[in-house]
Amino acid sequence: MGRKPASGARSKVVIDLPVELDTLLKRHREIPWDSVAEQALWHYARQVALADRLASRSALTETAAKDLARSVKAGLRRRYAKAASA
Repeated sequence: MGRKPASGARSKVVIDLPVELDTLLKRHREIPWDSVAEQALWHYARQVALADRLASRSALTETAAKDLARSVKAGLRRRYAKAASA
């Protein structure tokens, strides 16, 4: 997958954090949380980009995907019902 751009252009992101998380982050100011967040965002963005590429090449229609999902879920229900009754 591609790397992040080499340019120095940056954007700011504001995130609302739960109080517990904010407290923990403040207790560990030695950790570069901005870098940790950036790495996490890059990781997730790469996964989304890969999913986009795979989906764009797929011949599977949305209807077929929903049918497949229903079939898989029905099979799992049968499997676990059988295991629970054994």
